[in-house]
Amino acid sequence: MDRSRSRKVLNAVNVPLVVWTTALVVYGTVMVASATTGMPGGGGMILRHLVGVALGLVPLGLAWAIDYTRLRGWQGPLIALGAFLLISPRIPGLGYTAGGATSWLAIGDVRLFQPSEPAKLIFIVVAAAIIAQFKGRIDQPAQVAKVMAYLAGAVVLIMLQPDLGTGLVFIAITFTMLIVGGMKGRYFAYAAIAVAVATVAVLQLGLLAQYQEDRLLVFIEPERDPTGAGYNLAQSKIAIGSGGLTGKGLGAGTQSNLHFIPARHTDFIFSVLGEELGFLGAVLLLGLFLALLVSALAISTSSRDLYGALVVTGVIGMWLFQILENMGMTVGMMPITGIPLPFMSFGSSSMVTNLGAVGLLLSVWARRYGT
Repeated sequence: MDRSRSRKVLNAVNVPLVVWTTALVVYGTVMVASATTGMPGGGGMILRHLVGVALGLVPLGLAWAIDYTRLRGWQGPLIALGAFLLISPRIPGLGYTAGGATSWLAIGDVRLFQPSEPAKLIFIVVAAAIIAQFKGRIDQPAQVAKVMAYLAGAVVLIMLQPDLGTGLVFIAITFTMLIVGGMKGRYFAYAAIAVAVATVAVLQLGLLAQYQEDRLLVFIEPERDPTGAGYNLAQSKIAIGSGGLTGKGLGAGTQSNLHFIPARHTDFIFSVLGEELGFLGAVLLLGLFLALLVSALAISTSSRDLYGALVVTGVIGMWLFQILENMGMTVGMMPITGIPLPFMSFGSSSMVTNLGAVGLLLSVWARRYGT
């Protein structure tokens, strides 16, 4: 390979992004292996986790290879595909109910994947195209309405499952992108009021499932129902608090091994990490996430166009919200919503989606000079 070609290949790779992603995947694999130790079928779970990582390399490679600017012209088909993915769990015979939400596709009792996960990436690509039309200045009500209509359509389909956590992720993605898209401050104020009114209306009209209402009430009043809705939060706090500075050691967490932490390999993987690796393990994870987000931000600022910057910003919004929400809910700072921790929680759907998001970022980086 000649020198010019080698330089071209290296320019197409954002080394920090690849390094931090790899570190997080390895860290997550170690924690999933520890969390599933002693669980029925634990060996099969870690194998499934590794299969999810391997499968995730496929969308990563495809997204990296495709010129992201071409996606801008596929709005119609992508909207149709995204809508189908969000509706599909409600199709008789296809949906699987877990944790109170029918958000999985399944064959019989075998869960396949969560279609709302890849739908996040489709939403980002299309929302970026819509917002980019306004060329960095959103100051007309009609412009705001167009973006909000797309968001509302997605959230309504998600709430049919119902999946409050995923709906919040879509909202976070949109508003993060609107900051970069140039929406005027007054519209953010109007949106905040609208969200507050909608939240009150949802609670008053009983549109949430009972378990979702219980989770919100426990967040407001942590000591409420300690043996019911508040059990997960109480056990999570005990686990993290008992970890101390250095933790009890991998596989030595009593709260985890004695099955006091529900969903310890998925939603509450951070609780296991806090107990087994302590404060230092948590700081390491936060450092890796910060490095990942900084690398993504650098890619956004280097994008050759607003559309690419918006795509990357959407991914940043998705990751940032899920990180803050997942970690926050394990210590009682955020309501429990069942959102996985990126690259860390067990689950092929989430892993494949996050690695696909990395592919989108690499696509933007590789074409920052217009090639």
